[in-house]
Amino acid sequence: MTISDITLKYLCQKYRHEIGTGFDKFLLGIKVRYVAENKKFCYAYFGNFFFFGDDFYIWEKDEKYADDHNQDVVEAVFEDACAGRGYARRVIFAGVQTDFKDCNGEYIYTGDVIRIEKDQERTKYLAVGAWSHEDGNGQYCFILDNHNWDLEDCIWQSYRLERVGTVFYQLDPSDFNSVNQRVMEFNGWRDTEEERKEKVLMAQYTPNFDQEFWKYGGLEILGVEFDWR
Repeated sequence: MTISDITLKYLCQKYRHEIGTGFDKFLLGIKVRYVAENKKFCYAYFGNFFFFGDDFYIWEKDEKYADDHNQDVVEAVFEDACAGRGYARRVIFAGVQTDFKDCNGEYIYTGDVIRIEKDQERTKYLAVGAWSHEDGNGQYCFILDNHNWDLEDCIWQSYRLERVGTVFYQLDPSDFNSVNQRVMEFNGWRDTEEERKEKVLMAQYTPNFDQEFWKYGGLEILGVEFDWR
């Protein structure tokens, strides 16, 4: 299956009872990434999260998340089939693990920015998205201006791929973050060379809520490193 935002929402609705009751023994092994807080990604498996409209929620057990719990959302999605599930906390969805790995053996996620190299060709930096229907038919790809470059085809042609960051910079915690939309914005074909360099730099400091580019430039000057993986 190719898991896009659309597919994931459909699957969460289809398996709503299992997610609500916590009976996840036979659920799909889909792994997603989310923004836990500024400068920190976390990961969860299917069955431990759900959507309410465009908003993305994680089940938490720790009492420190009690104040973040949204009972109205839980009742709207699951009615009363959530005993013992813990606290439903809204977070920012930040991509899904694909079946592909980069040159370092790391799994590629949608929303990842990839350095693409081959022989004498010019090095490219592109972000990975996913086009698919509810049934999961589709492809993981670099979404470009008027076409998609299939990730599988890129690997088959022996391009060297390396994850260097993500598109989750200049985040607004109140906004819905469509991964494909952010991917398309990163891959903007009308970007100048300077704009491209700025995007690649910001991609290395993710997740990040800073809006001003100079703050990302300052992090580079100071030699700050983010453990964005």
